[in-house]
Amino acid sequence: MKQKLKKYLFRIIKSFYLYIIYSIGNYILSISLLRGKFYNILHPDFTLKNGVKLRKNISFYGGGELTGKLYIDENTFINEECFIDYSSKVILGKNVAIGMRTLILSSSHKIGNKVRCGLTLKKTTIIEDNCWIGAGVIIYPGITIYSGSIVSAGEIVRKDVPKNKILKNGKLIDIIVKDIND
Repeated sequence: MKQKLKKYLFRIIKSFYLYIIYSIGNYILSISLLRGKFYNILHPDFTLKNGVKLRKNISFYGGGELTGKLYIDENTFINEECFIDYSSKVILGKNVAIGMRTLILSSSHKIGNKVRCGLTLKKTTIIEDNCWIGAGVIIYPGITIYSGSIVSAGEIVRKDVPKNKILKNGKLIDIIVKDIND
């Protein structure tokens, strides 16, 4: 009983601490580069590398157990009003650009018998280097978007996106790189 109470109190204290950090990050820090550095220093579950830019009003969700991790590599940009569920693990590579109102999920639920929203399922979600995620994209738990890929605005990503592909209208298209001089 003592152990359960101790664990519960820890969650309450950590939740309150994170609320304060998010409030300062969203409402006091006006420069996106400073916001990234601030979270990196004070958030116990975040690792943010140099040049990470976080716009205002990004929601971070660590799950009920508060045991997830968020790793964001160099020069990655996350636009306003995104939701990042790091209740498992979310890894964002170098030079990733994420459009506004994107949802990145790392957890879901089993379908239960009495309570339909059953046990939590946690999966690592990865966006590799040099990807561009358009506005309003939903990325399901456990998805990998491989390097150099683009996901068009409004897409729902249910399956992995292979390297150097564009996901548009639910279809994968090859990225054709042309020389500027042609």
